[in-house]
Amino acid sequence: MFTVLKMTGSTIAALVAVASGLGMAQTAGSLDPTFGAGGIVTTTLGGSLSTLTGIEQSSGDIAVVTGFNNVGEHVNPNEEVVGLVRYTSSGTLIETTTAAWFTNGINSPSAVAVEPNGDIVVVGTAQTAIDAPQVFGIARFKPSGQLDTTFGSGGLVTTAPSGPFPAPSAVIVQPNGQILVGGFVDGSGVHKSGQTVLVRYNSNGSLDTTFGTGGIVEAQDGIASPAALAQLSNGSYLAVSGATSVEFSPTGVLQSTVTAGTLVAATQSGSGCCGPVLFQPNGDFVVAGEVPVGNSHIDTDAKVSRFSETGVQDPSFSSTPFTFGGNSENETQAIALQSNGKIVVGGITNGHGTPVTGGLARLDANGDLDTTFANGGGLMSNQIVTGLLIQRDGKIVAIGGIDGNLVVARYLAN
Repeated sequence: MFTVLKMTGSTIAALVAVASGLGMAQTAGSLDPTFGAGGIVTTTLGGSLSTLTGIEQSSGDIAVVTGFNNVGEHVNPNEEVVGLVRYTSSGTLIETTTAAWFTNGINSPSAVAVEPNGDIVVVGTAQTAIDAPQVFGIARFKPSGQLDTTFGSGGLVTTAPSGPFPAPSAVIVQPNGQILVGGFVDGSGVHKSGQTVLVRYNSNGSLDTTFGTGGIVEAQDGIASPAALAQLSNGSYLAVSGATSVEFSPTGVLQSTVTAGTLVAATQSGSGCCGPVLFQPNGDFVVAGEVPVGNSHIDTDAKVSRFSETGVQDPSFSSTPFTFGGNSENETQAIALQSNGKIVVGGITNGHGTPVTGGLARLDANGDLDTTFANGGGLMSNQIVTGLLIQRDGKIVAIGGIDGNLVVARYLAN
């Protein structure tokens, strides 16, 4: 004997939702159905989109930093502005704020840091036109998304290090509120190679003239363009590119050796490109890159390695190559650290003759591929992944683009 239950439409919908929550939606690496449309939010901004990374604000809102052409490529193909795009925690668009160091110029963001009060610091390159001199640009936004008019001139600062094509690549906010920007200038001839550049600003955006020469350090024997920066408790700075680290004194003097110490500030997890680096809490740094597959001149696997502050590789870290979901060509773009020590890597992937898409992979704290994540440790996404955000609840936000649109996707971590 059995009983037939009559269910209303709302009851059926509730049961479907529960079943979805107990099924695939709860698998680590699956899209979060509570975010946007099935875990994905797409925002149309303009042509020539260059996405960067995301920030979780104290309110739970998500802020994404990107560069885009806001007048249309057919009007001015070279124009670009910095965009701060804010969403609610569920993925609803709040607003988009734009900023430009040069009106009608090229304003390309390259690194992001967050101050303790929630202010967002964005650095990038700025030019009045495609053939004009290039300078460092720095902007500070309030948590509400508006430019902080107490910083620099209306929230904006530009600095011109000596040497051609200066380009910033990393930024940190120090505990005392000062801002350190790292970058590179090209060589000016056969007798002068390119130089690593550090610029230190006071909290109001003015150059700190006690640092280097007028606030600027240019070191010919540095490490090219820093992918990550950190400040030690003794005031010194670490700059990292690839597997190499160098140390600068509190006043900007390049040191002959690196002395390990306690980190008090470090580059934000999740930002970076083309060899992204993140510092772990103990001072070790993790580098993501690519290695060739066999004798192929095209196929590459992603690979992550870990080094001590002094640049010595950690043999206990696996460093086993992997792919984003199985494609033959993989390029890392972003790396982020979960609170449990697991490492998430995002990037670009494609096969021979297939469209370029993106993907994610997760490693255990020892470097092994985490087979509990997605499909054996990795997944492919429709959009490229250029930035990562690990939210306070552990969820993974991947930032990227597809067909010129900004795409934000959120994945479950457990």
